[in-house]
Amino acid sequence: MIRQSLLVVLPLALAACGEARTEPEPIETSADTVEEAKVLVDANGLGPAGAAPFRFGAARADVDAAISEALAIAPGQSRNEECGAGPMDFSQFGPLQIAYMDGELRGWFLREGEGVATSDGVQPGTTTFEGLKLEKRVRELDTTLEGEFEYTTADYGTITGFAEDGESVTALQAGISCFFR
Repeated sequence: MIRQSLLVVLPLALAACGEARTEPEPIETSADTVEEAKVLVDANGLGPAGAAPFRFGAARADVDAAISEALAIAPGQSRNEECGAGPMDFSQFGPLQIAYMDGELRGWFLREGEGVATSDGVQPGTTTFEGLKLEKRVRELDTTLEGEFEYTTADYGTITGFAEDGESVTALQAGISCFFR
């Protein structure tokens, strides 16, 4: 009788343990994220979805006009004279900040928000850090910026990211930035 009880209880106990185990969530699928994005960013530049991307070095007027049309918003503009690389100008389109030096595209910074994702489907606020580590080659960085990491993109470029809480990708960046480390 005890053996029969164990034969019934043991599989149930094992099944219950299996259900309690949590696996890291995979990246919210890149195909869905990319299809919904109006602007795509990558390790070498950015551009409207479905169009050839602007590469670092492209003229600000061309980039701003194309991104403004894709997102249907006018950019906010600012300048920082004290960036490590030199004075930089910025155009802000919702969650996307585009960096310029001497009128040329030099970098981008993306926070959580709609309409923008990487060309391989990573999106701040949607992508989990554990899921990103399962899908991409991720290297955690030891810097003064909390949760900083970098990952290798599908086309073998490098994008820097932040997961301040250790759970969600909160921001992404490529090119020249104005971060003080």
